[in-house]
Amino acid sequence: MEPIRTTTEGQVTGIVGIVLGVISLIVAFIPCVGIVAFLPGGLAIVFSVISIVQASRGNGAKGLGIAALIVSILATLLAAAWLVLFSGLIIANESMNDPKTFERIEQGIKEAFKEDEDDLSNKQRIDTLENRLRIIEEGKDQEPKKKE
Repeated sequence: MEPIRTTTEGQVTGIVGIVLGVISLIVAFIPCVGIVAFLPGGLAIVFSVISIVQASRGNGAKGLGIAALIVSILATLLAAAWLVLFSGLIIANESMNDPKTFERIEQGIKEAFKEDEDDLSNKQRIDTLENRLRIIEEGKDQEPKKKE
């Protein structure tokens, strides 16, 4: 029986992936700057996957590529959490400045999905809702329409 030979296939891209993953993880922990971690995190995911594929084809060790993939996915998820947090804060700030924002959005959704217009397809209803929300966002519709 012949011993299984392992090669160094995928090690270089695995090292690049782990370095980029650690950099993106460090950047992702910094408040207000963590969103920037998407760039090195995305590159780290790509290099990690390439490393795993190369190691599989060349009978190399996949551990470095898998570790790089885990670290880079964690950093990207953390950057996404910062993005969700800040976008929620922006929406909350806008609604505090104009308390009728939510009412206008609710009224726009109700108008787009009225029950008496059964002849509209779902796509047309979504287009109507999208146009209504754009009008609200631009501030053209200051007061919500009241039902009679």
